Amino acid sequence: MNMTRNEAQQSLETIHQVQREIRRTLAIGGAPFYMMLWGAIWFLGYLGSHFLPPKTAGDLWGALVAMGFILSFVIGWKLSTKVRTPGYDARIGIFWLLWIIYTFLIVWLGGFDSNPTLMSLFISIMAMFGYVVMGLWLWTPLTWIGLGVTVIIVLAYILVPAYINLVMAVLGGGVLFFSGLYIYRSWR
Repeated sequence: MNMTRNEAQQSLETIHQVQREIRRTLAIGGAPFYMMLWGAIWFLGYLGSHFLPPKTAGDLWGALVAMGFILSFVIGWKLSTKVRTPGYDARIGIFWLLWIIYTFLIVWLGGFDSNPTLMSLFISIMAMFGYVVMGLWLWTPLTWIGLGVTVIIVLAYILVPAYINLVMAVLGGGVLFFSGLYIYRSWR
């Protein structure tokens, strides 16, 4: 089939319009809110891990994660009427529920709970694995964010282990938070 230059231009404009609508849908959906929420949780939790005694830092993480789960549920519930993708809502929720179960089974069975630093790094890497999977499934930039933060985690652990928690607070939490903020502000 031969297209005229004008028809090709119209087709490209249609493609660009669909891309803009997908971005707008993501921006009004939950993605940027989840990213900002969990970026802030990482920032506060890892700062606590660096500056507070281990017991207090563990309690802080427990409170932050519990609050994060509750707020994630509220975000999903509040926004579920704004953006509907048939079948994805339940599958995304089920994926993250199974992710939580499998991650904590591995932490428990693998003995990570005896080393808080390795446990938090493992959970963070698993969270980024979740972002990579969501990116492959729903939206490619999540894959790159997940891979980027994973590289930050590994390099910080290798190069500056004494400051791993500060690096994770600023770069790990910061990348998540500001990626979500960027999506929210610029794609609406």
